[in-house]
Amino acid sequence: MRTRSAKALGAVALLSAAAMVFAGCAAGNTAPSSTDSPAAALPTVDWDAADAGDVQDGGTLTLAVGALPVNYNNSQIDGNEVDTNTLLSPTQGGPLRITTDGGTEVNPDYASSVELTSEDPQVVEIKLNPKAVWEDGTPITVADYEATWKALNGTNEAYQVVSTTGWDQIGSVEQGSDEFDVKVTFSSVFADWQSLFGGTVLPAAIANDPTAFNTGYTAKAMPSYGPYVISNIDQTGQVVTLTPNPVWWGEKPKLDTILFKVVSQAQQGSSFANKEIDALYISANADLYATAKSRDDAEIQATNGLTWTHVTMNAKSGPLSDVNVRKAVASVVNREQIAAAANTPVGVPAVTQGDYIFMNGQKGYQDKALPRDTAAAEGFLKDAGYTKEGDSWTKDGEALKLTITVPADTTTNIQRSEQVQADLGDFGIPVELTTVPVAQYFSDYVIPGNFEMVSFSWQGTPFPISSRESLFYPLDSGQNYTGTTDEKLGDLWTKANTELDPDKRIEIAHEINDTIWSYVPMFPIAPLPNVWAVKQGLVNYGAAMFGYSPVDWTVVGWKK
Repeated sequence: MRTRSAKALGAVALLSAAAMVFAGCAAGNTAPSSTDSPAAALPTVDWDAADAGDVQDGGTLTLAVGALPVNYNNSQIDGNEVDTNTLLSPTQGGPLRITTDGGTEVNPDYASSVELTSEDPQVVEIKLNPKAVWEDGTPITVADYEATWKALNGTNEAYQVVSTTGWDQIGSVEQGSDEFDVKVTFSSVFADWQSLFGGTVLPAAIANDPTAFNTGYTAKAMPSYGPYVISNIDQTGQVVTLTPNPVWWGEKPKLDTILFKVVSQAQQGSSFANKEIDALYISANADLYATAKSRDDAEIQATNGLTWTHVTMNAKSGPLSDVNVRKAVASVVNREQIAAAANTPVGVPAVTQGDYIFMNGQKGYQDKALPRDTAAAEGFLKDAGYTKEGDSWTKDGEALKLTITVPADTTTNIQRSEQVQADLGDFGIPVELTTVPVAQYFSDYVIPGNFEMVSFSWQGTPFPISSRESLFYPLDSGQNYTGTTDEKLGDLWTKANTELDPDKRIEIAHEINDTIWSYVPMFPIAPLPNVWAVKQGLVNYGAAMFGYSPVDWTVVGWKK
């Protein structure tokens, strides 16, 4: 399962159904709300929690990833993939961390305080923990934060960054009373400022060098600043080994070893059933669910999630450059059937996703999706100049046909794409599935826009307003794969990202949602729950709404 994400700043793109994807709770608009939605019925955390004293000292945890990183710098666009971020999460951390319910709190391993000391101008002051060091023993100081800001703020185009959101609104990063006192002054208000300080910091030597930033860590690990360090990368055996960081200053981590083994999505179920890995992300894969339950010591866990499936349509050229064709496609696909087929077999509610900003179950969610309506779709195609001739829609003598590019060996992606193919085919729009290697899916097809349609999943953060921006605006955003935008979005997102009143921010987000639905660059299908199977006895790791962000790797291990 190859995955891509937008650590802290954007959403995360996955092939199956999110640097650490840091999540926090901006007041009033990120925490799950109490609603009648079936999605809201699931918990936010379902792993087996245990105090440190109840966790064994030692042991090995073996986990699966779909592929080894193509870049171990997960602030660089090629390294910003969920598999990569999952693998790196035990080696990272930051002044803020999220709680299991999506709130934020100071992480004492990295800081003694993180405070918004002024609103006009907006100033955040971070008192770093002087004991916090990089893997080579060098202290983490204001110099690292200043260099990170300069690398990520978009002023130097040599840096191939994931997103500049938030970083481009910082005016200065300066030393306070000493090198461990970081004063961040914003040039304009950034309401989701907490999202910047959950783990996104680079050693100054790397952040100051575009070459090191972009390509210096394609075959070796970035320096650790967490409880574990990557001690070996076995390219031949496709295994990455993590061991306790010898210069870690916090509580000693429990595990002796964490192994990340490359296992294709198609094989992960049998690998778990055969007790070759200790945890399995099932998402909405019925086959994985059934296979996982066959293991005699399996425990099934399920929570709400921040992941949503979608179909992205390339509006840069071809038939999908016409908004009416895109609206027709979105009106034909049976999203309810896809949701039911994906979620019901794994024992969780089937709901659709109709909001580009908020997740089903979050305050502010509004379903504005185009309803499934073939009559409306016919009208859209006629407005685009097409006529129905026999079983085909034609324009200027040419039949309308489309392709959807799918990554090999990703069962859930293929099944979803086949449903899109079937729905459009029945309507008179033939769709060809083009299968490509999973390892090149994003780099060679999605990112350069070498597709007509693709279907993967976006995994967001609980900062849903600012984190969605790079998916739709600007046109040349590193995550806008749609080939189009609406220039109104720039002003709307500026208003939203500078509005500190949570209710007013939600109102602006509703305008953003309506604007995107007016030109339909993609259409959401369904939110995916976090369904996991874990080996009984594994504690403090597993299913959580906010992914692995709340995981405290010092207490992950095996119950006594």
